[in-house]
Amino acid sequence: MPPLFLIVHALTFNETLLRLFAGVVLGVLIGLEREWRSRTAGVHTSGLVAAGGALFCLAAPALGETAGDPMRALAAVAQGVGFLAGGVILKQGMSVSGLNTAATIWATAAVGALAGVGLIREAAMGAVTIVGVNLIFNPIVDAINRFTAKHPPKDT
Repeated sequence: MPPLFLIVHALTFNETLLRLFAGVVLGVLIGLEREWRSRTAGVHTSGLVAAGGALFCLAAPALGETAGDPMRALAAVAQGVGFLAGGVILKQGMSVSGLNTAATIWATAAVGALAGVGLIREAAMGAVTIVGVNLIFNPIVDAINRFTAKHPPKDT
């Protein structure tokens, strides 16, 4: 028997609402971390990216048995949001910025998609992981950047 989330069936209104709500709430939580640290792609962007991921994944069950493979919806979300996230990456001379924002947007879409297919627990774990990585590793990266600014690598 295939996993429960791969079984395509018409969802009730309450199931659809719960999945969408879960995706948006988790996206907003990710966005709050971004806002708190004064980064781009905050509450609005993260909430909308997660909502979009959830809505695309909700479309197949909403259409019923004829909708096809839900995995195609997941692939389309990943590809489409990858394009969106690529737009926030900026190159100025030798420096590149926006990579963390792009990765956060892309991962937030995955959280929304997980919620959209009904894997709300997994979506919550993903949101916690995204926020955790952004919070925990930021001070480490800052320390490394300060160290390398004071001690630039020697040419070999």
